[in-house]
Amino acid sequence: MELRHLRYFLAVADEGSISEAARTRLNTAQPSLSRQIRDLEEKLGVALFERRVRGMALTPIGKLFLGHVRKILKQVDDAVAEVQGSPLVVRTGIIPGLETSILPELARLARRHVGEVDIQVTSSPSASLIQDLKDGTLDVAFARPAELEVDLHFEPICGHRIAAFVRDDSALAERPALRFDDLRDHTYVSVNRRVAPFLRGALDSWGQQRALAMPSTHVAADIASAFSLVLATGGFALMPDYAEQLMPSRVVMRPLADGPPPLMLAIAYRPLVPSPAQSLIKAIAEDWPRAAA
Repeated sequence: MELRHLRYFLAVADEGSISEAARTRLNTAQPSLSRQIRDLEEKLGVALFERRVRGMALTPIGKLFLGHVRKILKQVDDAVAEVQGSPLVVRTGIIPGLETSILPELARLARRHVGEVDIQVTSSPSASLIQDLKDGTLDVAFARPAELEVDLHFEPICGHRIAAFVRDDSALAERPALRFDDLRDHTYVSVNRRVAPFLRGALDSWGQQRALAMPSTHVAADIASAFSLVLATGGFALMPDYAEQLMPSRVVMRPLADGPPPLMLAIAYRPLVPSPAQSLIKAIAEDWPRAAA
């Protein structure tokens, strides 16, 4: 087995198609790439892919192998970059809306420790970032702490209060702050639980403490669609306060006077994966300025 086999495997796994991987990632012929994948499977004695009409899907063993391949190739790339004097690559995941507050501080601390770095950013919901971190796609994620993820370390750095976002001509906009009871007779726009499980969990607990349920009338796919539904319905959405940076002109934010506890944000990384990037991330996590919620 050679490194090229691993890179071919990774390209096909990422693209889900031999033809796409050959054309867009590897600049090689499709029959040649198919042969290389078959050779790899024969060397391993297992099937890594299921061949389907519309592409390739990883088998359970293929998914397991993918995690190891990402780690191996990342370590090889780090080693090459280090001896060639290239900037260290740090693959970073950030919850949408936090880029402007996270990136400048991340770059500042990275330069303090190792000099120039190449920070490559993925913006995605917290749950997706945690999965990417586990899969080896990311080196670090600025995400919500997940207690059950024993292979990851979460270093809390700040909290974000949950606020109400309403249309500027709504009756709710006339109040300087809102309480739970103020919201009950208005249209509630929630964010999809799979996209924002930590937010939805905090809001569920908030209602349960009052022995009240707050059923949503509309479910948004993300922050942008939540704002769109607020404008369309005249209702309200409950989201972290940093969403204020993304809101359109006719939406206003109102604090919750009796709101749920702040959502914690943490620097998440894999402490047991040795690499130059992980050493840097650990140092950055230790130096990151902590902020009160």
